[in-house]
Amino acid sequence: WTDNCDGSGSVTGSDSALSGDTCGGTITRTWSYTDACGNPASATQTITIQDTTSPVFDAAPAAITVECIDDVPAMTDLGWTDNCDGSGSVTGSDS
Repeated sequence: WTDNCDGSGSVTGSDSALSGDTCGGTITRTWSYTDACGNPASATQTITIQDTTSPVFDAAPAAITVECIDDVPAMTDLGWTDNCDGSGSVTGSDS
């Protein structure tokens, strides 16, 4: 900040609570300063959180042909990664 009477300096901003959730919400960051004569000034920044990137699966097992139902391999878990949620695995389902 600069002021015609008080010189210049800096202030640390403060963040509001998240409005919405971690997949889609906003945070308002605010900086405020009041000079020696009681004149206030403030600046704000809106930070929007919007996760639009889908998770990515590890490579699925290749298609196979078996002769008998007993030859169908057992279900396995498949790993995934996500830019916001980290990683994990899920068990598939047969259809």
